[in-house]
Amino acid sequence: MTLRRLIFAAAFSFAVPSLLLAQAENVPATDPVYTFLKRMEVRGILERYRDAILPLSRREIGEFLLAVDQQRDKLTGSENDWVQRYLDEFRYEVRGNTEGTNSLISTSAEGMTSGAGRFFGDTQKYLYAARDTNLTFFVNGLLTFDARRISGDALGNAHAEFVQGGLRARGTITGHLGYYIQAVNAQFWGNRELLARDPSIAQTEAIGATDIQNFDAAEGHVRYDAGIVSAEVGTERVLWGTGYDQKMIMSDNVRPFPFLRADIQYKSLRYTFIHAWLLGFPRPWTDFVSADSALKIKGPSIADKYIAAHRLELSFPRLFTFGFQEMVVYSNRAPDLAYLTPLMLLESAQRARGERDNGLWSFDIQTHFTPGVELSGTILFDDLHLNDFFKNRFYNKNAYQLGFFLTDPVMFRNTSLMVEWTHVQPFVFSHDYSIEDTYTSYGAPLGPRIGPNSDSWFIRGDLFPAKRTTLSLTYFYGRHGDNVYDAAGNLIMNAGGDIEQGHRPADPITVEFLAGNLVTTQRVQLIATYEPVYQIWVDGWYEYERIETGGTGAVTSNGTFGLRVRTEF
Repeated sequence: MTLRRLIFAAAFSFAVPSLLLAQAENVPATDPVYTFLKRMEVRGILERYRDAILPLSRREIGEFLLAVDQQRDKLTGSENDWVQRYLDEFRYEVRGNTEGTNSLISTSAEGMTSGAGRFFGDTQKYLYAARDTNLTFFVNGLLTFDARRISGDALGNAHAEFVQGGLRARGTITGHLGYYIQAVNAQFWGNRELLARDPSIAQTEAIGATDIQNFDAAEGHVRYDAGIVSAEVGTERVLWGTGYDQKMIMSDNVRPFPFLRADIQYKSLRYTFIHAWLLGFPRPWTDFVSADSALKIKGPSIADKYIAAHRLELSFPRLFTFGFQEMVVYSNRAPDLAYLTPLMLLESAQRARGERDNGLWSFDIQTHFTPGVELSGTILFDDLHLNDFFKNRFYNKNAYQLGFFLTDPVMFRNTSLMVEWTHVQPFVFSHDYSIEDTYTSYGAPLGPRIGPNSDSWFIRGDLFPAKRTTLSLTYFYGRHGDNVYDAAGNLIMNAGGDIEQGHRPADPITVEFLAGNLVTTQRVQLIATYEPVYQIWVDGWYEYERIETGGTGAVTSNGTFGLRVRTEF
């Protein structure tokens, strides 16, 4: 064998295992591992942790956890416990084996035990797992028991309970093609309106159907990871933005939507492209079953609607990360190939396609030059007129967000503090020419939940006092200038506070921030989570909300508390 062949064989022997062990499927955007990794980035433990767009792949999460593991001497005792917890969960991604894990259903996977005897054991568990050199396959059962109660002005004294079950299956084929599917269904009792106050439950279609007592949800994707380049088709939660509470580009206000996604990542640069299928504003319609029949049927009329977006990001370790993104919302036609092109200046494409659509720009920055402190800022232009930029005009439709993240402030170890200010000018995210081209899906804002003509303060403190225990206290203060209507429901003052109502020709050219009917909201929430047994969690929370409406002077307040037990097995 020649020297060249020896070198190639040695290189191949090192390269192949890393390819085979890479897990290409994503970790859901709401997984708590992102909270831990964000803390590690702000502490200066991680470099180039890119969280402006979530989710990330299990391969990426595993690489970040391994980087943290190599700096254990810089971590507190609680942080060491947490990193070990996540290293156990992502053992296959980090260590390349399943030693010490358990499959409830018998399996031949090397290093795994089988049976229900270790259900309450301190080990990673699966309902079923299998792996070889070509494929990995992991299945988890999901079970949740939830009970909550509210007292106050909204619903009086009411309660609701539900039991939710489901399955999650995921894996990777030949180290590159990842797959993921999750489906859950819940049966509930008690007050439907109380459950609908939960933002995530409210997004399910079935909760609004009064003749059934269940709600369901499903997500899934297929993702090809080639290292520098990856591509995905899926339906799952996407969070896009540098905000700590409200994401400026894509938030958790809307139900998960289907999309195509492509990423290019190389050293300091990352480029992301998404084209997603949204839902238009739901309207009821009436039609006849047949021309000679008096029987009528009713149902929603929902327009076809899409968003194309991309982000160019440059990250410089120990300095800052800078991001630029473009978004275009369009509707009432088939998917446009101009917007399906992954590398395209969307603003120019929008003009070339007849200036029919709603385009937006955004810039953001995050600092990394001081360990323990991160400063972040975002500016969004829904409409940009440079000549009148500093004038009080309705077409200066801008939004701003500033915040900071502190770890262990004033030497309080194992704590994090986040503060965020969000400001959205009147008429931002609305559209003057078409209600379907508003920056919404199914009537809900894609970006900050406060909507146009609003501002808010968000303060959150997290405490990680011990292994598998977290406490989180948040305070929200928001102001919103709502449009004014008469007793018959007619719009008499368009203050730019309704995302579904654009500026009309007869409306004044000047605007006043927070004009209209001022609504002030204050909300305090305390959440505690404890994992007494590996993969069994107990969550408890209490929320107090106070809403004051300036136009009428009405004040409403509500207190809600809940308890949840959930498991993955």
